[in-house]
Amino acid sequence: MNSNWLVEIMKRAQSGPFSKEKDFELKLIKRIRQLVKEYDINYDANNLVPADDDMADRVFQAGLQLFVEFGAYCQSSERQILFTHDEVVDILAQAPSEVTLGTGKDAVLMRHRGVEDPARAIVHSGPTGTPASEKYHPLILLSCAQEPLVDCLGAGSVSTYLGEGIIPGTPLELLGARRDASVAREAVRMAGRPGMHINDVAVPLTCSGKMAAYDPEAGLRPSDGILVSQMVELKTDYDQLSRVAHLYNVGGVCVDLMTPLIGGLGGRAEGTAIVSVADHLLGVVLYDADYHMFSLTHLNYVNNTDPLGIWVQAMVGQALSRNTPMVLLNDIYVLSGPGTRELLYECAAGAVVGTVSGFNMQGAGTTGGFKRDHTTGLETRFIAEVSRASLGLSRQDASELIPELMKGYIDTLNEPNRGRPFWEVYDVETVKPTEEWLDIYHTVKEEISQIGLNFDYARRPKA
Repeated sequence: MNSNWLVEIMKRAQSGPFSKEKDFELKLIKRIRQLVKEYDINYDANNLVPADDDMADRVFQAGLQLFVEFGAYCQSSERQILFTHDEVVDILAQAPSEVTLGTGKDAVLMRHRGVEDPARAIVHSGPTGTPASEKYHPLILLSCAQEPLVDCLGAGSVSTYLGEGIIPGTPLELLGARRDASVAREAVRMAGRPGMHINDVAVPLTCSGKMAAYDPEAGLRPSDGILVSQMVELKTDYDQLSRVAHLYNVGGVCVDLMTPLIGGLGGRAEGTAIVSVADHLLGVVLYDADYHMFSLTHLNYVNNTDPLGIWVQAMVGQALSRNTPMVLLNDIYVLSGPGTRELLYECAAGAVVGTVSGFNMQGAGTTGGFKRDHTTGLETRFIAEVSRASLGLSRQDASELIPELMKGYIDTLNEPNRGRPFWEVYDVETVKPTEEWLDIYHTVKEEISQIGLNFDYARRPKA
């Protein structure tokens, strides 16, 4: 696609069927329920990573039908942006199957991964969805960027500028966006990886704020990414589409962010899987995205490592990996916090299901985003190690392993262990994890190896 396609999208955003947002949602809920039955999609709590290619394909076809019927709801114009089946299929066939992220020696090629793919997942890190303070944000980013198994960095967000709360659409948003981009650039430089891909600056909530983060010397570069978001479910607006136009102008990497809700408009697991596929198609057709960040969230728990979340990740990953060339990134979102066993077990479950189902890795969003500064680089090291150890696992292997991993946190979903802040689990002078946090890390790693995950990937033959 090219920028001329945005002209056509804008025409349809102004001429498509008019609908109040609530009416759009009610029709969407009803249709999703019908599609679950029509395509015979069934959640099985005893098989959270199904090895069922036919059901994965049915999930994809149901999601495709949903997107063709409903398109995208434009909140700015209160109209549906609709596309024909042939248009969607043709555009999808042109979607990139790989993207180069970063520059120079720090560049990585993130590819489409297949189901049970032996090729390693690219690993993104950073305070994903977890707020940081002005004081500790630089150290948290450095703790992630310096991890050898981490390939890319998410800049996260800080809600204040010189102590003042940042309000979207104000000068402080622009100043905060530029500051956070500069902090991220400095973190990768200090880690000895100046060309590392930065996958977003999350503090700005407007297009102008995202644009302010660009600075080839001290901020974001064309080799970095900007999130173009969807509002749940299947919604966009002119601000998000303007981000696409800006990325066309600067040659930047477009990252499609979607946050489907289990228990939201899609209902339970089956309907959420269908609408999640449709969300990904929106990112292809409207945003021309280079890669897609799947930030699934349970409406009550605010994580995606519960049983329903694991199943949805498995089915959506398989549906898209089998039927599209898309480059997928799984945002591992957990309830637990640093310094806890529960956090590592949640991260392990997310890494296993994502790796065998065709995703690359994004992690970890800790404490459900509730606790500021409760995130570190060590949990992403663990995600990377578990992901590599999962290469070669079958879906059946993963389905047997996941319940064992869940024993490490499933009883805490209603009362999660939020852990401790960064400065209590890392030495702030050396930016290294404390012995206590490392001891927990090594203990859990050994426990997981005892239940069947082989971390000796370093001596395996390369695929």
